Order: sequence, then C-alpha cells, then structure tokens
Amino acid sequence: MISYIHIPVLAICFFTLMFMRRWWQCIDRLGFTREVGRRAPSLVQGDILAAAFAILPFVIATLDWSGVVLPGQSSPTPSWVAAFISLSSLGGCLFVLRNSSGRIAGNWAGTSESALRTVAALRIIGAAELAHALGVLQQHESRYTGGRTIETNAQEMRK
Repeated sequence: MISYIHIPVLAICFFTLMFMRRWWQCIDRLGFTREVGRRAPSLVQGDILAAAFAILPFVIATLDWSGVVLPGQSSPTPSWVAAFISLSSLGGCLFVLRNSSGRIAGNWAGTSESALRTVAALRIIGAAELAHALGVLQQHESRYTGGRTIETNAQEMRK
C-alpha cells in the first residue's frame, strides 16, 4: 500500500535542505567557509546531522513506495512504520535546527544577510575572547610583579 503521508514530509525536508544549502553557498561566496568551520564546528556538525535526518525520509519513502524487502525481513516494511520513521526523522531534523530560524530565510537577500551576520558575530566573539584573555594575562602578570615595573635605566651598574 502506498502511503501519501510522505509527500508533505518530503516537501518540508526538500525546502529545509534547500535553505541550508543556500546558507552555506552564501558563506562560501563570502569566502568564509573555513573560518566558520574553524570557529563554529558545532554549526557544521549540526547542519550535517540535520541534513542526514532530512535525507532519510526520501530513502524511507522510496523503500515504502517500491516495496523493497530489507535484509532479514520476510515482507516489505508496513506503510505506517515507514510513515512513523519519516515523521520521526523530520522531527529530529527540526530539533537539530531549532535555534537556526535566523539562518533559514526564504530569499537570497535574507540568507546573505544571515550569513554575514553569522560571520560578524563569530568575529565579535573572537575579539571579546581575546580581550578577556589579555585582561586575565595582565592580572596574572601584575600579581607576580606586585604591580611594580622595573626600569632598566634606574638600576646602577657597578664594576
């Protein structure tokens, strides 16, 4: 039996994949793919996981509609099980992408703006981390020198 519940699930997964691809294309066109991958590895890993969850309904729907018997089974997977797996994987994809609503835009302009905002935010975070690290370093140095600076010209050299 062919289950048509896959059609809206596949449409949602298709558009999700398209929006994610468009965002990464904008990052690549800006030339910041390596920088984003280096500064936010969890962003890359989350998108890969979400893409895997979004591709799975296509595979499940193909297996359901074609009636392929998987190894170790005597009959094809029931349609309700395939529909449940598709809906579950769509839920997993949306759960992984729950905080990325700003990145997934409906047009190229919004996607480009989102990509630029992401790169700017990563650079601001990097600058703030560097400023904090320099402040901690200055506190650490002043603790061991007692807050005194020794000038080399103030010392007398005896022969």
